[in-house]
Amino acid sequence: MTRQKSDEQRKQQIRAAATRCFVRRGYAATRLLDIAREAGLSKGGVYFHYRAKEQLFHDILDAQIEALKERWGFEPVADQPADRTLAQVVSAHIRELEARPDETRLCNLLVTMAVQEPEFRGKLEQAFTVTRQLYSGLIARGISDGVFADGDPEVLAQGIVALVQGLAAVSAVNADGKLPVSAENGARVALRMVGANPDVAASVVHAPDPVTSEAADESSDAPALESAPESLVSATVSVEAPAPVAADAPSAESADPA
Repeated sequence: MTRQKSDEQRKQQIRAAATRCFVRRGYAATRLLDIAREAGLSKGGVYFHYRAKEQLFHDILDAQIEALKERWGFEPVADQPADRTLAQVVSAHIRELEARPDETRLCNLLVTMAVQEPEFRGKLEQAFTVTRQLYSGLIARGISDGVFADGDPEVLAQGIVALVQGLAAVSAVNADGKLPVSAENGARVALRMVGANPDVAASVVHAPDPVTSEAADESSDAPALESAPESLVSATVSVEAPAPVAADAPSAESADPA
């Protein structure tokens, strides 16, 4: 294993631990020492890669935005009606939010921080733009084909993103991160928003067809993407799975050089 790859794996391990700390304790209350303990490292081991938690938080967001771009950077298949594809993508979006509660909480945390900090607003906008562009392109095709009612695809896409992210926000009141509606019912609402038959949702949510014609190549270094089915996509900032700790990894009590 090269030194560069080893360093990147250690940084992924630190980012994963930091994400868990941020969603559990909040950004302000999390210290580098807390992150080090969560990662099974000394504070010096974390400090060697990240001199401040602000730098670490930005690195997490940047890595996850790039991962989102890879995950959502595709053209929906054109050989099935747009209403089926929309129901499929929305339901997959909702299922992923509930299946990965920590990444949903991270997105909710970013929303609250974006209210006060312009730099975080910019990163949040990048994340939302990825899914909004996917939905707007799909909606435009549906309108052109006569499957959806006439409307502005950008405005309708904003509405669907708001719907899904609103459900993510409401999940904060549930200790287990459960969303208030099922994937099927969420897809039904989205179909109504574009003037389509909501009953289509029932026929695709439980037996999804592939929604991508040419999925973007997934780099082996992209975090938390390897296990997701090709037909499923996620709209929120993705949480990295913790990298395995090497056998010789220092403990929290050891003194890594900073």
